Amino acid sequence: MFPWCHNRDGPVVAEGCHPLRDVLATAALALAVGCVPIEPASSDGDAPGVVRHRATVSDSNALIAEVRVSLNSPARVFVEYDNPQAGRYRTRLGTTAAEHAIPIVRLRPETTYDYTIFTVNGVRESDAVRGPSGSFTTGDLPDPLASVFTVATGRSSQPLILSDYKLESYDSDYFAFWDEVGALVWYLRIVGRSAVARRPGSEDFIFAHRRDLMQFTPLGKVTYLGEVLNMHHDVTPLDGGRVLLPTARIARIGNGDQRRRIRYDSVVIWHSATGRVEELWNAEKTWDILDPAQHWEPVKANSVHNWTHLNSVSLGGGGNLLLSLRDRSQVVSLTPDYQVEWQLHGPESDYEFPDPTDRFYKQHTASRLANGNILLFDNGWGRPDAEGGEYSRALELRLDDAAGTVVKAWEYRPDPDIYAPRQSSAYRLDSGNTLVNFGVRDETHRHAPLVVVEADGNGDEVFRVETVHLNGLPSRYRSQGGIEAIYGETMLRPPTAFVQRPPPVRLHYERMEHVAVSPFDLYFEDDHLVYVKAPCATEDIALPFFLHIRPTKPYVLPEHRREVGFENLDFKFFQRGLRWGDRCHAEVPLPKYEIDVIRTGQFVADDEAIDGRARSNEPTVSGAWSVDVSWHQTVESLW
Repeated sequence: MFPWCHNRDGPVVAEGCHPLRDVLATAALALAVGCVPIEPASSDGDAPGVVRHRATVSDSNALIAEVRVSLNSPARVFVEYDNPQAGRYRTRLGTTAAEHAIPIVRLRPETTYDYTIFTVNGVRESDAVRGPSGSFTTGDLPDPLASVFTVATGRSSQPLILSDYKLESYDSDYFAFWDEVGALVWYLRIVGRSAVARRPGSEDFIFAHRRDLMQFTPLGKVTYLGEVLNMHHDVTPLDGGRVLLPTARIARIGNGDQRRRIRYDSVVIWHSATGRVEELWNAEKTWDILDPAQHWEPVKANSVHNWTHLNSVSLGGGGNLLLSLRDRSQVVSLTPDYQVEWQLHGPESDYEFPDPTDRFYKQHTASRLANGNILLFDNGWGRPDAEGGEYSRALELRLDDAAGTVVKAWEYRPDPDIYAPRQSSAYRLDSGNTLVNFGVRDETHRHAPLVVVEADGNGDEVFRVETVHLNGLPSRYRSQGGIEAIYGETMLRPPTAFVQRPPPVRLHYERMEHVAVSPFDLYFEDDHLVYVKAPCATEDIALPFFLHIRPTKPYVLPEHRREVGFENLDFKFFQRGLRWGDRCHAEVPLPKYEIDVIRTGQFVADDEAIDGRARSNEPTVSGAWSVDVSWHQTVESLW
């Protein structure tokens, strides 16, 4: 399978092994990244050498590989792996042994990586001896992740961005890492999801799944930790194996027709050593659940009235906790003994807003910054028209305790606006920038991209990622930075710009003019005719499409088309379109002249002459179709 090559310690098995080339490449890399070149192995017979090595990609995860190394004597080993676009990385230094299985993560799909093995007969990586090289190629992403289209611009200040990703139509949830240029480099499929966080002093991550606390490793192993009844929305790992969590409660109040079920929240700590759940704070013990003034536009779902809907708990400094109560549109600070210190917005707010447009509605991820300000994602659900209506933004607020007022200190609000009524997140990064996740779109923009933006102190974008999946109804609860490595790897050279084939730009069907109903829905936007069909099977796009444009003034046609009286823009589907899952989308730019009638459809056979004079108005075989669009009225309605 592999060619035999030799280094100074004898023969090794290596794919594409070229020792002299590798030495020169190492020297070039040293000049590029400021590393000290590593000398080739000496002729000392006691120096450990590689007997054989091989790289394989996991059968269960296309973005996890393993390099197995056999040595002629025990030593420590690390591997450097490289792709010109994806960057160069070094694994952690392993323990002393003769046999090594070295995991490789932070990989892009369908990408070839070169790797080089280094042995260390001591403690320091600087004592490493360069060994043989090889290569491996990662696999394709699983469906439906393979149908997620990504367009990224700029570069993040974060080496990695950790997000969840849900595709409702597929009943698929994922945790995933994107690199600093927007490429997907790690994923884990799960069932159910909530917020995710890395455990202190560990490389493992913790998340809540229904009533179970779960943990996963960077290599994709998922384990059960314990049970916490009715936990939801957030996990905050603490030291000592403790986890801070919101939990839901139900109160039944009233009698007969007035009987109601009200959902409220408490804050608990789960202790891993004993499995004990310790309650720290309880909304019903803090406020009067029967007081109508305490209910801030309650949301009713499944016959339950949501009173608080606690969606994040964060450490506020000095032992304080900061609570985000979505259904009260309120942020609450708790003292170290878990008493209410202050309430911001919502019922009985301790602060006034001199500028009403600084108010927030149905917010997420409230946190206290080092400067004392409050950062949150303002979803804007239910924002009054007088305050700007429903739109979403990241919002930083400055509290004036003496005056009892609060004012906007900073915001990121995209132009044009994006409305994300639910989910979403905003986190301040160590760089001073803010990572803003518009994690869901309102119903009228359900096929519009999900957007993650890193914005600087001026509210300007330095990095933007848009992800589209036309059929999966995607959502993203949170996106966070602050993670340098997935499994202890070190970046030696950063990735270059990530380029993935973008989907068509005309995906916002609700904004288009719907001009005809046929086997394909036809839309018009920006001088393009757009064909959409869902569900769409292979046979639906097998027949070629005809598109005949009859102008109002025939003399505008090319001379060779004036006799037949129409412009011929016939095409085959994949010349103009793409297919995602069971959805087909194609688009054709239209001529600039004034149009009288458009006739379009699919031909009766692949090899039939493409000439409108030779065919009737009605197709004659199953699968073929034809429709006429009178363009005068359509154009007038658009313009």
